[in-house]
Amino acid sequence: MTATTPLVNAVLIMMGLLLFKSFPGLTTLSSAKHDWVVKSSKALTDTPTCEKLGWFPSGFGLKDHSVFWYNGYYYLVSGYFPGESYFAYGRSIDLCDWEDLTPVLNNRTPGAWDEMAIWAPMVFQEGDIYYLYYTGVTGDFTQSIMLATTSNPDNPASWNPQGMVFQPKHNGMVWQAGSWSDCRDATIIKVENTYYMYYTALDISGGIIGLATASSLYGPWRDWGTILTFPGSNYAIAESSTVYQHAGLYYLFYNNTSAGEQYRIGASPAGPWSWPLSFTPGWAHEVWEDHKGQLYTSYLISYSVNISPMSWDTLFSPPRPVIGKDIYHIFLPSVTR
Repeated sequence: MTATTPLVNAVLIMMGLLLFKSFPGLTTLSSAKHDWVVKSSKALTDTPTCEKLGWFPSGFGLKDHSVFWYNGYYYLVSGYFPGESYFAYGRSIDLCDWEDLTPVLNNRTPGAWDEMAIWAPMVFQEGDIYYLYYTGVTGDFTQSIMLATTSNPDNPASWNPQGMVFQPKHNGMVWQAGSWSDCRDATIIKVENTYYMYYTALDISGGIIGLATASSLYGPWRDWGTILTFPGSNYAIAESSTVYQHAGLYYLFYNNTSAGEQYRIGASPAGPWSWPLSFTPGWAHEVWEDHKGQLYTSYLISYSVNISPMSWDTLFSPPRPVIGKDIYHIFLPSVTR
């Protein structure tokens, strides 16, 4: 290795100092001759201390799900596997031990849009009302977005069905009652006075994530069509979409059936969106805050819901989401002899 001059050494030292100053909050954990291990996340507090957070039931499996807080408990509502004719429902005070309150919405009405199965629940709270959006499936596998509400989530029987609230209606859609028609995985956010519904479906160009808006959680919803397209002849489609707002940006998470769990970053609720980035482990991620503002992500592995704190890696701009409490980077500074 060629020896460096004192001037070059001084420049390298200054570059190293500037690197650390460029990212406030970086602290050196340990050092060695050839590398530095650097931690860039703030320690999280009040995290439950059990070995593994999540719900791992025996005798049945969990699928797409939603987690929310009510009256001293975390509640988890999930697709019930196998069968999917009702939702699994549980609650916990610590995200470790769960009381099984299953079932929810277990009465199917012949001829209704959810007569055969229900998928992909998502709970949105506003005031004293909890809004449960889910996918209704007919015997022909026609899919629609349904709604149920309650002001008393600790009673599984209190969820009151409100019927079908959304079906796609935009140019290029591939959706027809009486046949397999994709319209599922609704997620809701509110920006100012407008509600945004993201859903997954199929257009003539391929699988899509679509967007609809409304001034009321009951609708009517205006369908704007695709905001992301997944073209190809192999019927690739996005599933389990969810959106989280952070630092003035919108993070859109979804499972690409051809590439695994991904996310994109957008400047507005409708994008434009960045290139996809991988998000591991697991699939069908949800991102949510507990009642103290602690950020978590919950996701599926082997039909169980795993729960983990989520952090933001500020080494990148925009910040990138990371599953876990701590973020580490390895820098390899120049070595002189």
